[in-house]
Amino acid sequence: MKNVLIVILLIAFGAGLYVNFGMSQNIDQSDIISESTEGETEENTEDDASQTSDEDGNSGNPATSGENLTFSQEPLQERYTQAVENNEALIIDVLLPSYYTDGFIETLAGQFGTDNIQFNRIDIDTNTVDLTELTVSENSDAVIMDALQIRDYNDEVLPERNVDNLTNAYMNIYNSDKIVYILGNPNVHEHENLADILAEDQASLVENDYFYIDNQDVSVDGEFYDYEADTLTPETESRIAESIYGYMVE
Repeated sequence: MKNVLIVILLIAFGAGLYVNFGMSQNIDQSDIISESTEGETEENTEDDASQTSDEDGNSGNPATSGENLTFSQEPLQERYTQAVENNEALIIDVLLPSYYTDGFIETLAGQFGTDNIQFNRIDIDTNTVDLTELTVSENSDAVIMDALQIRDYNDEVLPERNVDNLTNAYMNIYNSDKIVYILGNPNVHEHENLADILAEDQASLVENDYFYIDNQDVSVDGEFYDYEADTLTPETESRIAESIYGYMVE
């Protein structure tokens, strides 16, 4: 009988140890799992917050909106600021001869990268010898007019080039309350006579305070001119668009 009681006590004692040890172990494991889960949750929350912040920062990039553009010419800056405040577009007419491709306006707009400027192409079908007047939009704020040096070369009237006709057309547009720029050409034919005209025009027009965008030093890796299509190459047009942006924007 005494032996039976001893066995029963040993069994009871062992069961008590098992229960206490097992519960303690389960509690410790539960705490570890709980702490691990909370840590992962906090990390995920921080990662999500960081990702959201990055996405918000990218979506609010002011450079892509164009509202922070600063023009080098104060009159144009004033009109641009007013247009943005009124939620309107600054309208710029671009007067171009046929050696500019149909994609040039898109290239130019892409250089400025804003919906706050509207570029309108108006074709010029004349050289400076026959030039009398140029037509522009009534509602445009500014005008970029090609200097027609390549056109004079292509029409073989470069020796008779008439810069007075060009500047008279400039002043007529200017007097209709437009801000006017003359767009110089690059030496796409790489000819000495064309190079001389480009240098002369740059010197005289800048000296007389015309807004003249000089492109005589433009260089390209490939070809300047597509003689089969009789147009500037896309690379040349890209360089000209860069020059326009560089001249007009600070």
